[in-house]
Amino acid sequence: MSAEQRLSQVLTKKLGYYVPISEIGFESLSFYKDEIDETLVPLHIIDHLVELIVANSASYTDVAGNYYLVIIVETGLSEPYEVWLVND
Repeated sequence: MSAEQRLSQVLTKKLGYYVPISEIGFESLSFYKDEIDETLVPLHIIDHLVELIVANSASYTDVAGNYYLVIIVETGLSEPYEVWLVND
């Protein structure tokens, strides 16, 4: 599932209304381990990775000005690691 789909799915469930993917921002990023913020992604989640770490993020700002962000980090495991932030 893409980051935009995941954000839309969770916001629909939490906010009670559908958020179209067309209203969600998207960004794909690559990092080296030493560039990752350990407060967002604990090192034990990515310690086994050798290559660049790929993360996809999706964001949405609702009519009240609340900013929602999900960062999905590919870890090589069956489920990616998700970081969720509301208003930073």
